[in-house]
Amino acid sequence: MAFNSRTNVATASTIDVAGILGKDPWFREVPELLQSAVLKMGVVRRLRTGQRLFSRGDATNGVYAVLEGRLAALDVNEQGDEAIQLHLEPVSWFGEMGLYDRLPRVHHIRAERPSAVLWLNDQLLRAHLEQCPQHWHHFGLLLTQKLRLALFILDGRKLDSNDLVVARTLLMIAQSYVPRGEGPVKLRVTIQQQEVADMLGMSRQTVSQALQRLKAEGILQIAYGKVEILDVAALQTKVHYENWLPVMSTGR
Repeated sequence: MAFNSRTNVATASTIDVAGILGKDPWFREVPELLQSAVLKMGVVRRLRTGQRLFSRGDATNGVYAVLEGRLAALDVNEQGDEAIQLHLEPVSWFGEMGLYDRLPRVHHIRAERPSAVLWLNDQLLRAHLEQCPQHWHHFGLLLTQKLRLALFILDGRKLDSNDLVVARTLLMIAQSYVPRGEGPVKLRVTIQQQEVADMLGMSRQTVSQALQRLKAEGILQIAYGKVEILDVAALQTKVHYENWLPVMSTGR
């Protein structure tokens, strides 16, 4: 049976998992043995719009990759208020931090639209890594990508202009939050200005003013709920993206 409505688990046969992952630079770089293991142990899970995959404080249960749709990673304060920290779209990997430290989840993960993720069960994945310890290295690269991303987003928040901080965030959204510069950049970013404001801890008015100034420079166009990037090269130059060496590294 391809779909179980109680568990929201679908078999891999309903989605071309290998084809989707084959477009991901990280997956293409890992050894064939690890690729085969991921495809063998991976379970496709479908999520309805608004459905939560896991919550902050939940025990780690493995690593995920977004295959279809879009998820949101949400921060939450002591009053229970939520704010989007980033969006996760195909192919975004997440959850690998818990693979190393075994600590609880640090975000809520919620489907923004009907979505599908590939789940690598923690126990099965650890069993494989015990048999092939050299493959820990490749999951470590996922962690370093996240660290580079975090530093890129945080860099200069207190020193740089609001325009530069907003531009940097838009670029990373357009590149699907992958700081490696490989693959097509999304020229149309679907995101609300309030979401950008929440991500950056700014007011919506401050974000709106920054976007208007970027528009005046001819870098982007603004529509309701969307931002269209007119000049990717100019946007990359503005945020000094070359300093971040946005190249996928195998660590070799």
